[in-house]
Parts: sequence; structure tokens; C-alpha cells
Amino acid sequence: MGGGVVKSLLTNSNNWLEAAKLVHSIASQIIDFLSHIEEFQKRLWLKKKFVLSTDYCLTLDRVPEEFYPEIAQNTDQLNEWKDLFAIHEIESNLICTDYTEPLSVDFLRENLNLILDTYHFDSDCKDRLLAHFDDLDNKTDGVLIQGENLQALNLLTEKYRESLKAIYIDPPYNTDASAILYKNNYRDSSWISLMADRIPVACELLANDGIFCAAIDDVEAANLRHLLQNLLGKENELAVVAVCSNPGGRKRPTGFAPAHEYAMFFGVSDTSQVGRLKWTEKQLESYSEVDERGKFGWRSLRKSGGPNTHREASPRLFYPLFVKDNQIRIPKMKWNGITREWELLESTHFGEKEVWPINSNGEEMTWGYGIETLREKLDLSELSATTDTDDNVRIRFKRYLNEEGTLPTTWWSNKEYSATAHGTRFLTNMLGDALAFLFPKSIYLIEDCLRVSSLGKNDTVLDYFGGSGTTAHAAINLNRQDDGKRKYILVEMGHHFDTVLKPRIKKAVYAEKWKDAKPVSRESRLSHIIKYQRIESYEDALNNIKFTESENLLLDEHQFSYLLGAETRESPTLLNVTKLQNPFSYQLNIVKDMQTQKQSVDLPETFNYLLGLSVQTRQCLHDDNRRYLIYKGTVKQKPVVIIWRETAGWEQEDWERDYNFIQENK
Repeated sequence: MGGGVVKSLLTNSNNWLEAAKLVHSIASQIIDFLSHIEEFQKRLWLKKKFVLSTDYCLTLDRVPEEFYPEIAQNTDQLNEWKDLFAIHEIESNLICTDYTEPLSVDFLRENLNLILDTYHFDSDCKDRLLAHFDDLDNKTDGVLIQGENLQALNLLTEKYRESLKAIYIDPPYNTDASAILYKNNYRDSSWISLMADRIPVACELLANDGIFCAAIDDVEAANLRHLLQNLLGKENELAVVAVCSNPGGRKRPTGFAPAHEYAMFFGVSDTSQVGRLKWTEKQLESYSEVDERGKFGWRSLRKSGGPNTHREASPRLFYPLFVKDNQIRIPKMKWNGITREWELLESTHFGEKEVWPINSNGEEMTWGYGIETLREKLDLSELSATTDTDDNVRIRFKRYLNEEGTLPTTWWSNKEYSATAHGTRFLTNMLGDALAFLFPKSIYLIEDCLRVSSLGKNDTVLDYFGGSGTTAHAAINLNRQDDGKRKYILVEMGHHFDTVLKPRIKKAVYAEKWKDAKPVSRESRLSHIIKYQRIESYEDALNNIKFTESENLLLDEHQFSYLLGAETRESPTLLNVTKLQNPFSYQLNIVKDMQTQKQSVDLPETFNYLLGLSVQTRQCLHDDNRRYLIYKGTVKQKPVVIIWRETAGWEQEDWERDYNFIQENK
């Protein structure tokens, strides 16, 4: 009986083992199956995305007058100008040409700050217009990209690598008011992952002396700072600035009302230098005098304040000065390294008073400068002595105003940083809709962030959480203030790209001040070109995957992997090479407004990014029914010419005809 039990157990054990092997085999196949799918999805996610469309916005002063009759007859452009700029409300007078419909050419000549949008014109007009520019990319002031920001950053890398001076981002703060949705307890990790994926790619675009600035509040401040320290280095942390962005405090039912947020500044290397802020009116009041060197104010030579200003901290700055009739003399003395003090080598002359840096409490402080520096200032008449009624002598020196501005502190409390007054209300005055975009930053806060980021007159700033377009607007304002040529690149995927961001930037270029969505004054003082593009999304990439039909319905893991890879190679989203014979009609299925529709892809612009081409000229030529699109520019400072043309059905002699035609039209 015992032997039967053992036999039964062995039989069952063998069955269990076989079952376990079977489960393991099936599970392994499922895991491999899912792994192949995930790798394929990753490939789609990381692939460089197509540029779907490209258009330009140009102030009319940049548009040759030969286009004015065509522009004047364009109803779509007219309606946009009426909607954005209220040009139909321009009051007529004896000097200005009256507004009429259709517009007159003279009216266009007198309103050169109007912004033409090539979207309203056919491709032939756009080709002719862009052909007039001899340095197109360099003369383009702003680039706006509608698309997921990681996809956009990947596309921008070759063209802008190590060329940008500043990055400013205002990411979603991971609060209940945030536009980003998270599942349960994964909020922090999802948010950190979002940032960690994008920051390294973005920083590839920064120059060696560039600065990265991120706005954040307390919810994710600690996580973001730790992440930036790990990615950019603790040694490159320039400052964490506390900003009073809501003086009244954000209302809550209980607890504290938050009134602040943070701006975190990190350099790329030790060559990254912090810029200066503008002097406030109150600060300027203390520089009320002027000499041949500029504005200055008198300051006490004797230091006061913390322990570092006492004699013990800096004994070399503790020495006497001789004063007679408010005339200062530095006596002869030598330094004793043993006693760590100055030894006088002469006594005071008749009538001279010996003055030490000792305060009214009898504390031994220090002078603000060493002996050699002070002697130079005395020779330059930059020292002064005054005697009060109690016969106390006060030594002062001239502090000159730094015209570049003042060094920023880590506490920013300017009332203009209020997000309510100079963010929401400011944007409402421009667009007329208080709910158009929630929680925009103060324009003045962003201006100061760009100043501190050392964004010079000819530098470029990137904001890959473009939002309502405040960063671009701030760069435009700075250019107005000093006639600069700062450029901006903004990325935004939300629907407000078309309803808020782009209209705002057009309005910011057209006029400086707005009220009730209308310009207060139509004086612009800006000449401007904006390029805006839409790029393929990950969902578009998935939507355009096509599998070639296979007779094998049962596939092993190697066959399945091959199917996902090789058998999808002719999918449009993976670049179907055979369809490149017709590059101007290469199409994808794109979902827009909840509908899928065929849309031609801008292959030339896509390849410009892939190659890193800096475009100088863009010219479109026609030879009967043949179209040639010719780009000239540089790749890594080397001259490049790229010619796009249709090749389907062409014979050998067609290539010779191509060559001769292009040579004749150089």
C-alpha cells in the first residue's frame, strides 16, 4: 500500500512539473510578445517626428510692396486683422488713409506693423514671398512648435545643439489645479519622470555658458531641485529664488495661504554667469549725484553688519586714517604678521585727527577697502570726510551706479510679479477673455528671469512648456526696451496654441499696450518674423503604421519581431522611401478635430531639422510642370545645397534637363 502511494505521488509530481513547464513556456511567450510590442512602441515614441505644416507671420515692413495688392484682396487675412487688431476701428484723419474694404495698398503702406500670416495664402504666394530673404533663419525672430515637447526637443537637437543662451520653463505644478492628470499615488513619480526625460535633452541645446531656469511651487520644489542637482550638478546651482507671486495669498479653506513660488537657476558650467536686474526707482534715488564717471552716491567707508565686518574677521582692514579740515591722509604703516595688525610709522601732524573704523558702540569694525585700493580712491577724489557737531568724523566713498543693473537677491518681492495683476489681468486685457488661459505668469517676472539668465541682445531662449506664450512676449518686450534682436523658441501641444499663444504673440508684436482686447496705441517699433509649425504626434505615428499581409498566421517570437520591424518598414510614419519620388505629396493620416484626414507632410522642413540645416535661402523654381524647391544654407558651418523635386517616371535625359535648368537659374 505504501508503494502505491509513493507511485501516485511521483505521478502527480510529474504532472505538476509538466504543467509548470507548460505555464512557463506560455508565460515566456506572452512576456516576449509584450516585450516586442513595447520595444516597437518605444521605437515609435523616440523616432524623429515629421513636420506636418510650416507657416510664417511677418510684419508688413518685411514684405516687398509687390505683394501688397495681393494682400489687400485677401479676405481671410482682413478678417483676422479685424479680429486681432480691430483695424476697422482705426480713426481716419487728414494724414492717414481711410480704412476701406477691400483694403487699399496705401493703407497697408501706412500700417507696416500689421502681421501677415502665410496660412491665409496659397503655396505659390508663400514660395514667392520666402524667396526674397537672403538669410531666412537668421532673420526669423521666433519659432513656435505645436506638438508634444519631448518629440519637439528631439527634432530640434541637431539644428540648435549648444547654441541657446537660456531655457525658461514653467511646467505644470502637480497640484489639484494642474492640467496634468495622474493616477492615484503615482503623481510624484509621474511628474518626476516627465521632467527627467526632458531636461537632459533640452540642456543639449544650451551653450556652455547657458542658464536653465525653472519656475515651481512647494509641491514639487524639493523633487525638482534634487533632480536638477543630479542632472546638472550641485556645483552648477546658481540660486533658488523665492518669488512673491501672490501677495494676497492663494485662498484655502484652512491652514496657510501660499504667497510665493520659486525660480531655480542652474548653469551648464562654471562659465555661466548671472545677469543683473534693473535698478528700482527707490534704489536710483541713492545715486543722485553725477561726475565725469557717471551717477554716484556717497556710502560710509566703515563697514557695519554681520561678524565678517568686525576686526577679528579681516584685521588688514583695521587701520587709522588722518583727517584735518576734512582732508584725508593715509599714514605710513607696516603690517606685523605676528601680531596681525598695522604698526604706525608716523604720528599725526598738527591739527590732524586719527580716525579708526570704530562704531558708536565702541566695536572695532573694518574699512571697506584695503590700503592700496583706498590710496587709489583718494587720488581719484573718491573719498570724503565730514565732521558733525559732536566732532565725530565720518569717512565716505563714492559708489558709482552700475549701468548694467544690480545683482539679484534670492528674495523677489516686486509688486509687478503678481500673477493676478500682471498675469491674468494682463492677458485678459490682450485677449478679452479672462478664462482663455488659467494662471499665466507675470510678464515682468519672466522678463527679470531672462535678465538674470543673461539673455543678451542677440541670444535665444527656449521654453518647451510654452503655455500662453509669456516667455516669447517677455523677449519681445526686452527687444523693445533696448532695440535687441533676442530670439525665442516655444513648444506647446495644447489647443490654446491656436487660441491663445499664437494670437498673443501676434498682438505683442503689433502693439505694446492693450485694453479690452484692443490696442491702446498702434505704435509698435518692431519688425518681426515668426515661423510656426505643427509636428506629428505619437498618436499620429501609431495611426499610420501599416503591416504588409503575411500568409503565416502562426508566428514564433522571431517571426513576430521581424513582422513588427521589417514588415512595417513601408509605413508612412517610418518614411516610405518609395513614396519619396513625390516628396511634395507625401501624406499621413492625421487626426484633427476628432476626424482623421489625409494631410501632406512638410518633408523639406523635416529634413532641415534632421540635418541641422541653418537655412539662408529658400527658392522655388518651375520648369513647365516641374517644381524645384532649393534650400541653401549651412550644416555645422559647411555650405550645403538641397534640391527637392519629383522623380516618379523620369528618364535619364530628365536629369540632364534638371541640371541645365538649375544651373541657368542659380
